[in-house]
Amino acid sequence: MGSISTSLSGSHYFHDFSKNNLEAFGVVQLNLFKGLNAYLLGGGARIRDQLALVKGEASLEEIILRRRQLETGYNYFFMFGLSYTFGSIYTNVVNPRFGSMGSGGASIIIN
Repeated sequence: MGSISTSLSGSHYFHDFSKNNLEAFGVVQLNLFKGLNAYLLGGGARIRDQLALVKGEASLEEIILRRRQLETGYNYFFMFGLSYTFGSIYTNVVNPRFGSMGSGGASIIIN
């Protein structure tokens, strides 16, 4: 079993529809076996609305030191990961020395 989730979003300027931004994102999670999950994340964007950038060429120093943003037409990423969960599924208390989380206070045991 597992789950799949996707999203698609976009925006544009009303005065100029050619200035737009379209983004897509997706997640796939797979339950490999009890407690072990694998997931894939990915997304990308088509960027056509960078109106706030300064016109002109950037020097090599400005680019290396990231003092100035450069125009781009796209952005993308991809991630893969594993997660493992263990412990009892019937209680939310990890360590009994912390007391009961749902009782509104901690209990002290004196011998």
